Amino acid sequence: MRQHPTIGQENAKRIFILTALHKLLCCEGKRCDLMNKEGNDEIAFKEDDILPYEKWLAAFRNGSSSEILEEHEFLRQFHATGFYEAYDIVASFAEKSQVEILWFLEKRECGHPYVNSNYPELESLCTYCNGFFSYRDSIPCPYSQCSSIFCSKICLQDHIALKHK
Repeated sequence: MRQHPTIGQENAKRIFILTALHKLLCCEGKRCDLMNKEGNDEIAFKEDDILPYEKWLAAFRNGSSSEILEEHEFLRQFHATGFYEAYDIVASFAEKSQVEILWFLEKRECGHPYVNSNYPELESLCTYCNGFFSYRDSIPCPYSQCSSIFCSKICLQDHIALKHK
């Protein structure tokens, strides 16, 4: 008769799997200070940190309450670990931008015309101040060898003064 594993055995298996994942993803076989501390019985990282981020697509329609008078639909892509996080991101963006959510799906589930194309990010990260902003408000760096984007002209000017002069 097979016995059910005890909680200690399940916990040991879990720690073994997480340690193996950590060595594979973080250390790459080298000595890692996080995992090799003496007397450390705790897991060195959170399980949430190893969940994979999936690329998602969201379709929006700007409503009549928008500054733009005519309605149009647009697509944006973003990264999230699961459905609820994706919903939270999309709902927050729709509320801030005052647009209507048409749909959102994992990009790999969208089908042929969507999978093979890249779309603007839902929100971009300013290279200079690390603030999130809407993609349509982005200001690219005028230097051709630089791929930085900025949320404002002030960040752009500070970047040029720091990096390109």
